[in-house]
Amino acid sequence: MSRRALVLDGLWYSLCPSFAQPALSRPAPLVKPRPYSKSLSPSIIRIAAPTPTSTSRRYYSSDGRRPVKSSDILSDTSVLENSQHYSSPDWGPQSAPNESPSNRWNTSTASRLQLKKEYTDLVSKSESELETIIQSDTPLGFLTTIQVLRILIRDRHVEPRARHYKALILANTDTTFGNPSAVRALLTEMEDNDIAADSGTLHAALQALAIHPDYLIRQEVLQKLRGRWLTLSPAGWHFVVVGLLREHQFEMALDQLALMERKDIPIANWLHSSLIYTLCEADEFDEVYRLMRTRIEQGYDITLTLWRHVLFAASLAEHYPLTCYVWQRTVDLGYLHPTSNICSHFLRVAARAGDAEQANSVFRFITESSKHHPRQEDYASLAEANLSTGDLPAVFEMLCTMYQDGMTPDEATTKPILSYMIQNKVDHRMAWQILKRLKNDKRDIPLASVQVIAELCKSYARDDPSVVEDAIGFYKELFTLCPEGADVEVYNALIWMCRSAGNRTAGMFLVKEMASLNVIPNGATFEGIVLMCLDAGNYLSANMYFQDLIKREGSVTPETQKEIQKLCAQSVDEYAMRLQYHPKIREEQVATDNKAGDATAETEGEKEPRGFGRTKQVYKARLAYNRERRRRKRAKEAWERYEGQQMEDGVDGHESDKDWAEGE
Repeated sequence: MSRRALVLDGLWYSLCPSFAQPALSRPAPLVKPRPYSKSLSPSIIRIAAPTPTSTSRRYYSSDGRRPVKSSDILSDTSVLENSQHYSSPDWGPQSAPNESPSNRWNTSTASRLQLKKEYTDLVSKSESELETIIQSDTPLGFLTTIQVLRILIRDRHVEPRARHYKALILANTDTTFGNPSAVRALLTEMEDNDIAADSGTLHAALQALAIHPDYLIRQEVLQKLRGRWLTLSPAGWHFVVVGLLREHQFEMALDQLALMERKDIPIANWLHSSLIYTLCEADEFDEVYRLMRTRIEQGYDITLTLWRHVLFAASLAEHYPLTCYVWQRTVDLGYLHPTSNICSHFLRVAARAGDAEQANSVFRFITESSKHHPRQEDYASLAEANLSTGDLPAVFEMLCTMYQDGMTPDEATTKPILSYMIQNKVDHRMAWQILKRLKNDKRDIPLASVQVIAELCKSYARDDPSVVEDAIGFYKELFTLCPEGADVEVYNALIWMCRSAGNRTAGMFLVKEMASLNVIPNGATFEGIVLMCLDAGNYLSANMYFQDLIKREGSVTPETQKEIQKLCAQSVDEYAMRLQYHPKIREEQVATDNKAGDATAETEGEKEPRGFGRTKQVYKARLAYNRERRRRKRAKEAWERYEGQQMEDGVDGHESDKDWAEGE
């Protein structure tokens, strides 16, 4: 019966990483190999450097590296003999480049001298002393372990036992020289040589895999433990969880922790701290919050370093429950003194969460601490927190405190206050009474508070023109609250309020007040006055104020440009025409027309001179205006002649006909 050829491709080696080609070529052994004896030369004490493999097959191991044997580890002398041979010359040749994984080992002269001294001390020790050294549960270090085993197995011909393999596996916990493939190779070599791996050896493998994680090898080790009915020790549980954490398998690590709790296995502080640090790095703050609460409820202590790290990470990520919990457990009790950045972060988080009580507590901590001083954004966060509860007096009091501390409230602080008052339709009279009560309490009122109320009246004036009278009354009381008087921003808000309400008399009163108090107007002031004059049909005054704006090198916003064009288009007055077609008013429209004209000219092969489109439009508009004026003049003269003729004939004219003729 013919046998189908087995194709060993990359997928095969990926699914079966422990499979090797020689398993097909060599016959299955009928008897077990002989145990080691002192007369034999086992691979663990082989001195020769590893021979480069002749096969070109790629190895698909779990970590992508070539399998390592114990002979490779013990025979590589590049670490111990990098500069000179300080031991017997029969150690063998130095490893050639690219022949073993230890090519990355680079030791300094001081390290080599230290190794030489250590080797001299170890040679002078007896066999029992060396056995005691390697049987320590604490890893000795990779280089020290290699030297001890070379002296025992190679020089003194000690037969390799499980304890020697365990020491060599523990040596792979070294962060620099450790290798998970070496752990697998050592366990396989023990099986090939009929050396049973006891519980300590397998737990040493788990410890090495916790430093250099490899999921497949870890599962093989756990399977060996279960197959031999060996119990996983508490330390072994910790090693498994650490390995899963280093592989970022958080769900499996948390499942293992839950299983440890069900088995009443205490979780060490270092493992819990490692888990918290890793979850914070992965932004899993909900799980961090649960783990820390559970840890505290179980009666365990958490280091202040971990508390500080979690507080900073949670506040930066704006996770309010965790940040609040850490603050109450540490800062409120006086155990932790966070930096000003952490305080500002938490204050912002509390404000966005709407917890005014916690926000005020954080702000008091900032003000009472000698190391911190409130910043502009801290006051803005506190205002946002108080607005969430509707405590408007506290908000205005905060503005007074900010002003007394030498900081002027900016737009970032006052804009949320104005938005809240407009959305909740706060009575402007009630807001003004709050400022008057604060003034009676000997508080300094910032002008920004008055400006907020002026902006509030401006938003109400369109629907309720009677607000203008209240606002003018507030203005007359302003000097009792703020002796320095109103600034241009307050005047602008009041003038635009008068324009929205259509109250030109109040607007002119405010303009005269600005002139008498020498308050210099800005572009927004002139825009409001020009629009107010256009609403009243006074195109001459509007044109004069607009010329003042041009002389002061002011600019007009695009919204105001469109509104001026719209108001002036309704009239054929000469000054309305001047405003409508002024270059400063038609900047946006002219740019659009020029682009369209340029595109048309390029299409037709002709390009008009720059600005020709605007001149042509003005010319056409003036022609139409003059034509209409001449028509009216002729109609008026004809009517006068007609009226004179009617009077001679004794017939009265009709007023409606006169109105029609004049076009009124």
